[in-house]
Parts: sequence; C-alpha cells; structure tokens
Amino acid sequence: MRTPRDLFMEAVRGGLPARVPVFPRDLTLGLDVTGVPTTEVFGPPYDPRASAAAILALQDAVGHDAVVGCIFGCMVTGFGVELGIPEKGVPYPKDAPFSDISVLDAASPDSVRDGMLSGMRESYRIIRNKREDLAVIMNLAGPVTNGGNLRNMEMLLMDMISDPDTANRIMDFSVETIISAMDYIGADLTDSLFLASATDNPDLLGDGMYREFCIPALKKICSAAKEMGLPSVFHPHGKFDEGSSEILDATVRSGIDCFQFSEENDGSSIMRIIDGKCSIMGGPDVMGTLLNGTPGAIVSDTMRFLDELSDHPYIMSCSCSLHRGFPIDNLALMTSTAHSFLR
Repeated sequence: MRTPRDLFMEAVRGGLPARVPVFPRDLTLGLDVTGVPTTEVFGPPYDPRASAAAILALQDAVGHDAVVGCIFGCMVTGFGVELGIPEKGVPYPKDAPFSDISVLDAASPDSVRDGMLSGMRESYRIIRNKREDLAVIMNLAGPVTNGGNLRNMEMLLMDMISDPDTANRIMDFSVETIISAMDYIGADLTDSLFLASATDNPDLLGDGMYREFCIPALKKICSAAKEMGLPSVFHPHGKFDEGSSEILDATVRSGIDCFQFSEENDGSSIMRIIDGKCSIMGGPDVMGTLLNGTPGAIVSDTMRFLDELSDHPYIMSCSCSLHRGFPIDNLALMTSTAHSFLR
C-alpha cells in the first residue's frame, strides 16, 4: 500500500498519484492541539519533544500527508539576535544581526547551526522515527526573506537600490546560511526543501531587482538541494499571471521542482504558464476561505482547485502558513475533501 509520503514525493517530482496529497504548512498551529505555550518550546533551550509532539498531534487531528519537521523559528539566533516569543503567538526576531554591515566581515554562515537549530533538527529526527509513512518537509526562509531577517528588510531594499555591492554581500551570506542549515538538518531526516519566501516577491522588489537578486540566489540553493537529493518547493508572494509570465518562467528555470502560489493568484493560469515544467502547490485562501468561510464554502473552494488542477502534478495546500488560533476543524474539512477526490 502506498504511503502519504509516496504520494507527496510522486506529486512534487511531477507525477500524478491517484490521490492528491495535502500539505498544510503548520508553523505553530500544532501547539493549540497540545496546549503548550510557545514560550515552552523556544525556551531556551528549544524543546524538540514538545515541538514534535505538536506537529504530530495536528497531523493526527487533520490527516494530512506531509508535515514540517519542527515548530517554526527564525535563523538569526546563531548571530546573536534574540527572538520575541509571545506565550501563544509567533516568534519574531527583535533585531537584525547585520543592520551594522561592518559586523558581516567577521561572521560565519555556519553560526546558523546554533543550539536552537540543533533542537529543531532533533524535532525532525523524532518525527521521522515515529512516522516514516509521512513526508517530512524542511521549512527554511527563502533567500531575500532570509536576507531581510539578517540585514533588516527595509535596509536590504535600500541596498538593492543604492548600494548593490552591499546587497550582493548580504544575499551571498543569506544563501550560504540557508545551504548550511539545509546540510545540517540533512536529507536523512527530510524529503523536500520548502523555501518560505514572502519577501522574495516581484511586487515588492520590482521585476528588475527580483531578477538581479532573487533568481541567482535561488539557483544556488536549488542546485545544492539537488546535490542532496531533495526536491525544492518555492513559495514567493506577489501576483503571478499572464502579465508576469517571463518572471514566472525565470523562477521555474532557476531549478525549483514545485511552485506554490500565494493568495490572490489563479492556480490554473499559473499552471498554463508553467506548462509541465514543474509541479504546483496551492489552494484555498487562508484568510478569506479557511478562516472566515462556511463549511460549504470551504468544500466548494477545495473542489474548485481539485477540478482545475488535478490533471497536473498538484499538491493541495492553503495559500500560506498556519499559526495558532486558526480553526483546526476547517483545515480538517479541506483535507478530508481533498482525500475523497480520486483521479
């Protein structure tokens, strides 16, 4: 019998399994199932057992096919930055380690491998050992998004406009930290790389800066992932449609294996532009449908995506990540609806 992991891996690599796999990217939502405060997971030290228990508790409640390997954290603590950790909220960096660019000269990308990342890797190990049937996804920040966390996003944007040499230094360092973290977590514990890339966003950067700074960085990361045997999923925000087909084509040609569209995008239009060059991921809008919609609206919207995209290599997800306070029953309804649909 084929496992959920089998279904996900076939789809992400361009196949058409009989059932569309589901990957709702849970970053803190599982803690609502176990009832553990966010502060208890992040300590310090980071608690891998509490992290893994929350991820698996949500999967037990919802039944999805692929899970992230740990409760979300930013890759900045190894560079001396503290996280703000609300008791029942989402962790956030209190500062950017390289807002003073002179500090970058003495920094090592491998400093990302700190105690927090070690705890996260242990969470991955626990999940892999307990549930070998599930696909385990390595969730890391995309290159510009990570660069913004390292430099400060506003400062990085100013660098891209007025000081491209500094912007390139930050982007090179961002890529190196992502690859270092990816190698440290390891292909032995994960099945696919997911690049969470809210600010790798052509609407924010403009097409020119997106091509200049995001695409080359993405190529390096995807190449390293392929060397590890990991397919890569890229999830930028921004509008992708017929008017941005050249940007989408350049994104796909960077080496990604799967493109996840965000809110306010039309999946079937994106699929026509991609035209079989990679798989696609996406689904109901987190805010408009899954958070505030009726059960009937959730089923209807889920079926719409399945009808439009199921003839293509497709993985169902919602438009973006999921955090504490989200209605779990709505997520379970999306998942069960998808699982009832057979090609």
